[in-house]
Formats: sequence, structure tokens, C-alpha cells
Amino acid sequence: MKSTLCLFLVLVTVTLCFFGCSNIPDEPATTETMVQSYVNPYGATAAPPVNIDPTEGGTTIPVQYVETTNNVEFVLSSYYVYKNSVAKITDVQLEDDGFSLNADGFADVEMIAIGSKREGMKIGYTAYDAEGNVVRKNHILASLDGVKEGELCEDRRFEVPRETVKIVFHNYVEA
Repeated sequence: MKSTLCLFLVLVTVTLCFFGCSNIPDEPATTETMVQSYVNPYGATAAPPVNIDPTEGGTTIPVQYVETTNNVEFVLSSYYVYKNSVAKITDVQLEDDGFSLNADGFADVEMIAIGSKREGMKIGYTAYDAEGNVVRKNHILASLDGVKEGELCEDRRFEVPRETVKIVFHNYVEA
């Protein structure tokens, strides 16, 4: 009877140790909003000059483009959790070269705590257009090879469709 009781107490102690080692913060995550602008070099086509008649003399008017500025609202959380790893986004930048299908987003991810699996840190994001429709639902991946707690994984790339006006970052959930 004593050995059964001792074995039971050892199992309870080990279980409590595992639960006590959780990396997830006790306080709930808070959110903040920021707006970022980027220039699309080929955002719109310029209207042809009104004083030129393209039908006279076979003259063609080359298409001219005008830069546009796109504003994107970001909803960021104070931390994100994925498989017992915890991270936060410290900076987000947007760029558009005008040639690729989407604009590029770059996020700096700071590792607050790293779980035992070290599978990488995933942070989900959902992009919305002006009507509130989802135009992209994907994730940012930060490789944890050689990364320690408190270190920064810089320039984690993600795609931003050009019609995006709002991006909400959230905990990534496996589909």
C-alpha cells in the first residue's frame, strides 16, 4: 500500500512540474492598432492627354502609370502562442516593387519563450479588403534554429494582396 501511495505521489509531482513549466503568460494578450503606408509604383494608369488624337497619323500613346499610396491597418497582439512557444511582433514594414503579384510584408518576431519542439514559430494573419472580405489567410513562419529566448527573427516575409486595407495577426491554428 505504501509503495502504491508513493508511486501515485511521484506521478502527481511530475505532472504538476510539467504544468508549472508552461511558457504561456498568465495575463491575457492585449491588442493595439497601427497604420502603415506603402507606395505602389504602378497603382493606377494615367489618363491620356486630352489634346492628342490617337487616330491621326497612327500615333499610339504609351500607357503611363501613376504611383498610389496604400494605407493598411494592422491589429497586433502583445504576444502570440504556437505549440508552447511565445513570441511578439516588434515591427512590420510593407514594400511593393510593382512587379510581383502581391506587395511584400516583413515582420520582426521576438521570441519570448521557446517550447521544447522547436518546430518554428507560426503567427497567423488574415487580410481584409475595404468591404470586409477576406483576401488572404496565411501565416508568418519564424525558424527557431539557433534562436534563443529574447532574440529577434528579423524580416519574416508575408504576402499582402494590393487590395488589403486591414491585417489582423492572431495565434496560428493548424487546419
